[in-house]
Amino acid sequence: MNTRKYQLDNYTKFLLTRNTATSALTNHIEICLSNEEDISKHYFHKFMVHNWSASARMLFDTMSEYYSTTLIPVNYTSQGDIASFYSSSLTFVLKIIKFNFMFPFQRNMYNVDILLNDKTSVQCFENRVSVEDIVSSVVSNRFNEKLELDLSNICSDPEFVERKICFYKIGLLNNFKILMIRMGRDAKILNLSYNNLSELPNDIMNFFTKGNLVAINLSYNNIMSLADIHRPSSKIEKIWLEGNPVCEDIDPEVYVKQLIVKFPRVTEIDGIKLYSHGFMYPFSRNYMMTNEKYSKMVVEKFLTLYYSHYDTCPRKIDSFYDKGAVLTISTSFNESEQQKLNACYKHYTRNVLDPEKRKLVLAYKKYYTKENAIYNALNSFPASTHDPATFCVDVPIHNKDMLMIVIDGIYREKDEKNFTSENTYLYFQFRRTFMFKILTNLNKQEYLITHDMFSISSATKEQIENSFKIPIRNMNILALTNPDPEEIETVSKAFSHLTQLKKEEAKLRLKANDWDFKKTLQIFMAELRADKISEDRFIMDGDDFSDISTLSDVD
Repeated sequence: MNTRKYQLDNYTKFLLTRNTATSALTNHIEICLSNEEDISKHYFHKFMVHNWSASARMLFDTMSEYYSTTLIPVNYTSQGDIASFYSSSLTFVLKIIKFNFMFPFQRNMYNVDILLNDKTSVQCFENRVSVEDIVSSVVSNRFNEKLELDLSNICSDPEFVERKICFYKIGLLNNFKILMIRMGRDAKILNLSYNNLSELPNDIMNFFTKGNLVAINLSYNNIMSLADIHRPSSKIEKIWLEGNPVCEDIDPEVYVKQLIVKFPRVTEIDGIKLYSHGFMYPFSRNYMMTNEKYSKMVVEKFLTLYYSHYDTCPRKIDSFYDKGAVLTISTSFNESEQQKLNACYKHYTRNVLDPEKRKLVLAYKKYYTKENAIYNALNSFPASTHDPATFCVDVPIHNKDMLMIVIDGIYREKDEKNFTSENTYLYFQFRRTFMFKILTNLNKQEYLITHDMFSISSATKEQIENSFKIPIRNMNILALTNPDPEEIETVSKAFSHLTQLKKEEAKLRLKANDWDFKKTLQIFMAELRADKISEDRFIMDGDDFSDISTLSDVD
C-alpha cells in the first residue's frame, strides 16, 4: 500500500488531459480501484469544464448520466468560462480518460481537464474524513427515537453546506446501499419533504419495501398528480402531501378517496385522522373555520365521537349533555313534505312555517331539558347517516369557560313509507349550534353541552347530488354504510367463501343486517349450530363455482 500511496503522491497537482494521460497512469488508477484502497477516498481531484454556461445541477446530471457514474461534487465554482468542482472518485477519472475527456450537451461537445490529486480530505474538510463518511453521518443523525428517518431538505443539510458538498439530489443516497438497507429495515416513518420531488423516488423507496414503513411524508415537494405516487408498501397508514401542486385545485373528497384507493390502510392524511370510532372523516382543515390548533383538535374529537354515537349507538348520546342542558328542534317543512316524514318531525319539533307551532308557549312547548328528555327526543327520530364530507364547521367562541360550534351539513335516513331498495333515502340539510361549558378538574377539561339548537330542512337536489360521494366504513364492527355495487360484490363473495352459502343467499343475509359482516356471521353460526339452515342454501356439487372467491380476492 505504501508503494501505491507513493505513486499517487507522484501525481500531485498533475494536469491530466488527453495529451498527458499515459497508459501507465491509467493502469495505476485501475490497480487502485481493483484493490479498493481507502487511501483513494482522501485524494480529491479538480475537474474543469470549459465554456459551461448552464446550471451546476445540469452539469452534474449530464456528466453522471453520460459517464454512468454517481457523482457527489465538492466546492463547485464558476469563474470566467470554466466551471470546476472536486471529487475523490477515481472511477469518474477513469471514465473521463476512456471517453477522451469529452461529453455532449445540447448538440455541443464539452472538454474536461483534471488536476489530479489537487487536494486532500484534510485540505477540503479540515480533518481526514471522506465524503462517504460525511453522508453516512448526516443520514444516521437524521434517524430519531421515533424510528423516523428524516430526509427532509437533505440537500441543504448544514453539514453539507458547511463543507461545500454539492448533494444536489436525494437520489444520490442510492449509492450508499449498506447504509440505506439498514435504514430501510429499521425505519417506520420516512420524511421526504422539501426535496423538490416531482414523484416518489423509486430508487430510494426500494430500500423500504420489505421493512416496517407505516408512514411517509411527501409534503412541500413538486408533485403534480396523484398518479405520480405509487404505493411503496401495503403497510402505509399515514401520508402527508400538503404543500404540493396536486393539493391546490383538487376537490377534498376526490383527494381523500383517491389516496384511500392507493393506500387502503391509511388512517391519517396530512395529520388529520380519517378513521376514529368507526367513522371516516375528511380533511378537517378544509372545512373548519378556526386558526387555533387546540380548538381544531377539540372540535374534531367532538364531531367524531358525537356523530359516531348519534348514527350507530344513540343510547349513549345523553352522556354528552349537561344535566341542565336545553335542546330545541325546528323545521321548515311544508304540508306535502310533512306527510312523507316520520311522525316525530311533527311531534318533537317546531315548524317555522306554522306561526302557532313555532311559539314556545307552555301549552305547546317544544324544548327539552335534562339528559333523559333530550335522549328521548333525539332517539325518537329514525336511524340516520351523516355525511361528514359535507360539514361546514365554525367555531365563533372558544375560551377557558365556554365553546360554541356551528355545524351545517347533510344527513339521510331510510324512506320508511316508500322503502323499496337500499338506494331509497330521504335527505335533509341540518344546522346544529352547540354551546358547551368547560369544567376543569386536576388539569383535565370536560366539555358538556348546555344548549343544542337543531334545525332541519329538506336538502336541495344539488345538495343531494354532492353528498355521500365517499363511502363511510364502520371500521369497528366490520360493517359497510352505503356500499357501492363493487363493495357489495366483494363482501358477498367473502361471506360466501367463509360460509359456503350461495352468493345470493350470502348477499340477502348481509343486506338484512345492514351489511354488518360480523353480526351476519354470528347469526349464521347460531343458526348452523341449531340446524336451522336448509341444505339448498349451500353450494352443492354441480353448482357453478365461478362466483366463489378465494381469500386473495378480498382486500
